Amino acid sequence: MNILKVKKIISFLLILIGAFLLISEIASTKKDYYLQAGGIICLMSGVFLINTKVTSRFPENAIDNPEKKDKE
Repeated sequence: MNILKVKKIISFLLILIGAFLLISEIASTKKDYYLQAGGIICLMSGVFLINTKVTSRFPENAIDNPEKKDKE
């Protein structure tokens, strides 16, 4: 199996698990802050794994950098 496909599946599962944990803790009457923290960690890890594969829309030289203008 392709490694990129495995990473995509893992990141999707992490997002689903994190969302499920957070929604279930919101709905419960007794709050367990460890499950909430675990849900946030799973959710953010999944989003991070997806975000590392997304490329920038703009090339780096197209962005105006004020530091470069000050040096010139």
